[in-house]
Amino acid sequence: MRKKFVQLAGGCLAAALVISAGIALPGASASNTVGEQVIRVGIYFGSDTLPGANLGNETGRGFRLGYFDGGNEFVPLAYTEETKISVAKTENVYYGSHDGYTSYHDSPISDISVGCYHVEIPGAHTSFDQARDQAQNYEDGFVSYHDGSYYVRVGSYLDRSGAAQRQSELQMGEVVGTSEYAVNVISTGTDRILFQYDDDGSGTGLGIMPNADGDGDYTTWFRNISWRGGFRYERIGGGDLTIVNMVELDDYVKGVVPHEMSNSWPLEALKAQAVCARTYALNLMEGNKHTGNHFDLCNESCCQVYLGTQSAGSNSDRAVDETAGVVATYEGEYIEAVYCSSNGGASEDSAVIWGGTHDYLVGVEDPYELSVEDEIDEAYSGSGGSYRWTKQYSGSELAQKLRETGYQCGTIVSARVSQYSDTGNPVSVTLTDSDGKDYTLNSRTFATSIVSLRSYRYDFGQAAGESGQLYVNGQPVDSLDGMYVVGADGKVSALDENAYVITADGTVPAGAAGGSATGEDGVITISGSGWGHNVGLSQWGAYAQAKEGRTYEEILKFYYTGITVG
Repeated sequence: MRKKFVQLAGGCLAAALVISAGIALPGASASNTVGEQVIRVGIYFGSDTLPGANLGNETGRGFRLGYFDGGNEFVPLAYTEETKISVAKTENVYYGSHDGYTSYHDSPISDISVGCYHVEIPGAHTSFDQARDQAQNYEDGFVSYHDGSYYVRVGSYLDRSGAAQRQSELQMGEVVGTSEYAVNVISTGTDRILFQYDDDGSGTGLGIMPNADGDGDYTTWFRNISWRGGFRYERIGGGDLTIVNMVELDDYVKGVVPHEMSNSWPLEALKAQAVCARTYALNLMEGNKHTGNHFDLCNESCCQVYLGTQSAGSNSDRAVDETAGVVATYEGEYIEAVYCSSNGGASEDSAVIWGGTHDYLVGVEDPYELSVEDEIDEAYSGSGGSYRWTKQYSGSELAQKLRETGYQCGTIVSARVSQYSDTGNPVSVTLTDSDGKDYTLNSRTFATSIVSLRSYRYDFGQAAGESGQLYVNGQPVDSLDGMYVVGADGKVSALDENAYVITADGTVPAGAAGGSATGEDGVITISGSGWGHNVGLSQWGAYAQAKEGRTYEEILKFYYTGITVG
């Protein structure tokens, strides 16, 4: 069980915490546009919370300390001019390196410790100025804020007896701790507490903004990454620190775009990505996915990869600035602006891939990717991939994979696409075992749960999209066995694997038109193209369209049917 009373240690306030009488404590201004809306992005949360975390800045004058209110506006309580600070939970913590991170940890890894017991000097203060002035009378004094007032506390002790001895020496005050929700701001690498904040479980957490006087657009260093906006540190349920980046929406988008597209890509493609990222974030926020952790979005791939200003460049930033406030909507609602790397030649209905129906997420044939196939291959080569790909499985391997998901089957001897979508992607596949029994699965289950494929545009025995279903007299035909053709000279000949049919896209081997494969030497080949889930915008398709001179709005409306961009 965690202690109810926890830490806060002393510091030399005279040099550390500064508020000039003539400097106002500025709050955040209200947002005027969608892009200026402050959102909460989870950085460390759940099982990845931290006992302590470091912050630093190289410009400006230290930090403002306070909290973010219910409207995500910053409410300042104190300043520090120190440029290297740490936030730690108010339990006994020790400074040093643990699990590859040098900060404050639970384990006694060094002699630098910040204890959870203090001596509180009698009297409450209504302003930080008053409390700071009194705290400077003590070498290890600091200001603590709780219950809506400022208090002066002295010392930082690992046990109650140490604090009791200090109380006796001072001949005043009482030994105190904090609630299990409190945090300390510490001068990094020392035992000097600069400020203590206890929200008593109200859920505000400690807020920190860069630059003590509030002027200018500054960034903050955290875990070797520079971040815009501020940070919030909350001990949800009395645990370690849940760390949230409080950042304006368009600054967040600037941290997403360069992790989805290269800064060197055409501007219109980057603009399309910016609108997708902005819209996707707003749509996801309405779903309250991370309500339990008290933030709107996380910075991982389950939402969107976001790493502050890392990898951002002038081109990607420009794309965000030039689409400021622009979103994609359908019938007045933010769309679920999903995107993938490449679709292999055709996107797909969300209903086919995920089961959910969105009128704007319907499959479209995409001729643009083919024009940049060589560039895609070059880009994918670093990950050991290519635009077109094949995978092979033995019949026994496929059988084992089916059994692992609950099917009782013999060795798989053949596989075929049993239903195609309007854009030529598989809707369902059928595997046949050595006993002649068929097992029909939807395409996503096969591509993810049975085998691991790079996209949902695939077929058996040849490249996906190179064939359609072969029909004779209106009936689908999966094999050429026993079929004959009458030639121009009137001769009747049996069809073989060299026969061709004429499709809307050109000539295709008729033997492949059924999308089936019989294991040769026990091996079944799956061929496909693209990389990703095939729904919504293709990033490489957007790249190709932008190179051809199409605008970001044209690109978006190509991939999302019937949307409004603005």
